[in-house]
Amino acid sequence: MGLYRTVFDNFVHIRKNGYFLDAAREFIKYGGTSMNIVNFPDYFYTPDSYYEMLYKDTIEVAKAVSAAGINTLTTIGPYPLDYFYFRSAGKDPVFYMEKGIDMAISIIDSGNADAMGEIGYPHFPVAHDVYSDSEIILEYALEACHDHNIPLILHTEDMNEEGYLRLESLIKRHYKVNRVLKHHANPCDLKFQDNILKSVIASRKNTRAAINSGKDFLLETDYTDQKEKPGKVIPVYSVPKRAEMIKNMYKDHDEIFHKIFELIPFNFYGKEFFDK
Repeated sequence: MGLYRTVFDNFVHIRKNGYFLDAAREFIKYGGTSMNIVNFPDYFYTPDSYYEMLYKDTIEVAKAVSAAGINTLTTIGPYPLDYFYFRSAGKDPVFYMEKGIDMAISIIDSGNADAMGEIGYPHFPVAHDVYSDSEIILEYALEACHDHNIPLILHTEDMNEEGYLRLESLIKRHYKVNRVLKHHANPCDLKFQDNILKSVIASRKNTRAAINSGKDFLLETDYTDQKEKPGKVIPVYSVPKRAEMIKNMYKDHDEIFHKIFELIPFNFYGKEFFDK
């Protein structure tokens, strides 16, 4: 389509057992150029090999998508709901998820991945001990990312301003706020007084609200690439379609594109990946 030289989806799950390269081609077809591929939980791996296999598969997917013509970032790390997988297997979730963080740090340091995520809390109400353990795991990840200067992507429940300010306070005890991003944020979150960068689901309504807020943000689909649930959370081509909407609705669309597709991603990830 030639909408702009870079059209970046900040959070995508592409999987070998999903639509895989067909999803990547769909993204390209509508004008997408760049995406951050995040590991997606697959609990058919055994607990002892879980992260090794999950990270290996995610990196292989990212390489295949890159070869198909998309600039890729790769994000790996324990997903908050892994906690229940390890617990149901009779394993200590905190121990195993901290091991998963250590393994991810080593892979990122080697240059085979770019960011840690998605780390944090379950997105639905859980028992106090689960939430408390999740915070221990998050603090461990923040410390590890601090030691290696690695960007970290958060997964949390929906939060009000008080929740974001509490989370920002926790981050500051372990890392720099500008190295941490909240994925699957709501556009209303942009009005809060915290300093956590937010990545917003790229619906038409959300995109307009995020732009009109005047705040920094990124766009994402959180596409999960599940054949049994096509288009979840929203279709893989949604960010390119929002780029087309922006071009049609905003006179300063080139400035908007540069900011949300190039400048903010570069400042956060620290990687120049837009000129494939």
